[in-house]
Amino acid sequence: MRHIAVVLLFLVAALQLNAWPPMGIAATYNFATEYQQHGIGAKLCLDVYGPWRLEPEIIYFAQNKDVTTLQLNANVHYVMPMTSRIYLYPFAGISYSHWGYIGPDKSRWGANLGGGAEFYLGRGWSLIGEYRFMLVKQETQAIPTLGIKRLF
Repeated sequence: MRHIAVVLLFLVAALQLNAWPPMGIAATYNFATEYQQHGIGAKLCLDVYGPWRLEPEIIYFAQNKDVTTLQLNANVHYVMPMTSRIYLYPFAGISYSHWGYIGPDKSRWGANLGGGAEFYLGRGWSLIGEYRFMLVKQETQAIPTLGIKRLF
């Protein structure tokens, strides 16, 4: 919860200073391997300092095997340019997941570890691909992601 408060504090401070960092928004398709779930997501991409980027994210995974999942993530990326159009980045962050079952629901905190690539298409658009491991007690799984990002 403390990490979410820090992100919110950063956003409020940026509004007060009228100093938004370069940013983008992304729409994503995600696949959770543990329950074979397909999901859609959205994230805000904030370039905060040099190669560092913050990405708060929400993902909803549709029902499969009597389970639906909602994830809230906050990840930190270290972006490395390979060419003028291709960027690679490792990332780490926190995850809050809520699983809805036919029986009792459960929620857990966890960690994200992964990597990704971004291919700049031009005119403020790029494609993204990521592969992460969501590390949560008894629910650890891999999540490949594909998406499109609009840069501002």
